[in-house]
Amino acid sequence: MTDATPDPPALSQARARADARAAGSVTHIVPEMPMQPLVTVAVIALCGLLTVSAFAGPVLVAATVALAAGIIAWGWPGLLGLPSPRGTTFVVAVGAAAAIGTVLATRGEPFLEWMPAALAGSLIVAFLHQLARRDGRPRLVESIASNITAIAIIVSGATFVVLPRTEQGAQMVALAMGAVAASAVTELAGASTRLRGWLLPLGMLAGGLAGLAVGLLLGAVTWGPAALLGGLVAAVGHAVRRVLAVLPAISGPRSQLVSACASVLTVGVVVYVAGRLLEA
Repeated sequence: MTDATPDPPALSQARARADARAAGSVTHIVPEMPMQPLVTVAVIALCGLLTVSAFAGPVLVAATVALAAGIIAWGWPGLLGLPSPRGTTFVVAVGAAAAIGTVLATRGEPFLEWMPAALAGSLIVAFLHQLARRDGRPRLVESIASNITAIAIIVSGATFVVLPRTEQGAQMVALAMGAVAASAVTELAGASTRLRGWLLPLGMLAGGLAGLAVGLLLGAVTWGPAALLGGLVAAVGHAVRRVLAVLPAISGPRSQLVSACASVLTVGVVVYVAGRLLEA
């Protein structure tokens, strides 16, 4: 009686993959992203509002960012299923007021001089909220991390307030918002299983073309930086929406509004850095 010769490692891995495929247990690298028309509409509306307010001045930009931040504070606990939802809403609202108010009150360079202080104060409030909880503090780390994430998203969005005060800052906002809106439209192709895995490159392509078109139309930047910035902000916005799309609560309208606002505000720091680099 002879012993069976073991399969080579490559053959064993191939057989394992074939068995898993046959059993229908293949893990998809790219998570499914269901169609969310409300998210797309909300992204387009917020991008349009930010573009118009950027040409009107920093006060209206601050009001627009505050509106988006208020929606995030309102729906963030439900989207992530966090404990102590009222406390989380309070913490995020305080962080939003500190970040937006600080940037709006700073009139000269450096415009973000007091932003670190506002962020630090918001983090202190987040930790004090956990100390004040009386529910046994379940999911403590998750709650703190989620609060800080929401504050970071709003802080990124608060940088939009600075851009109307810089040279061609309003044009940069219009370029980026056109790219983000175009990227959101391409996500409607997620209804097709064949295109679902290509949503990121499709969004980047649409964002790059939209950024190129707006940049050349407004004369803000040359075609290369316009297309690059458009593709970059489109990728960032899509990444945020894709991450949030896998959460169970995303089927609700409130959560979808939060996803849309978060994806737009997150690109704020990217637009700010790009605008200052091109200005230099």
